Amino acid sequence: METKKILVLDDEELILELVTEFLKLLDFKVETASTGKDAISKFKKALEIKEPFDLVLFDMTLPDGMDGAQVLKEIKKLDPEIKSIVSTGYNTNDIMDDPKAIGFDAAIPKPYSIDKLKEVLSELLK
Repeated sequence: METKKILVLDDEELILELVTEFLKLLDFKVETASTGKDAISKFKKALEIKEPFDLVLFDMTLPDGMDGAQVLKEIKKLDPEIKSIVSTGYNTNDIMDDPKAIGFDAAIPKPYSIDKLKEVLSELLK
């Protein structure tokens, strides 16, 4: 199986580092972004160089005025088929209970284990 490429969007450096390590242990290629604008830019560039992402893992709350759902809308304009996971530590039950209602394929509450992440990724990237 080819190595899958994931973009992780989170404004917390520690979470980016931890999730990157988790994903590398699971044999994924990883790029990170800490703002919505940065994520959109990296996503566009990956498409331009014909090395697209297979999945994007989004934090819901971001510092640059965009939230994960807004970033997802912009990314889906570039690739309507992109797989996406929303992750948040906040009690936003509507998003976590029904991520598909706002366009995400899955949700994973923070904090999560490498096993939980692997389970969700396996399901989405079959």
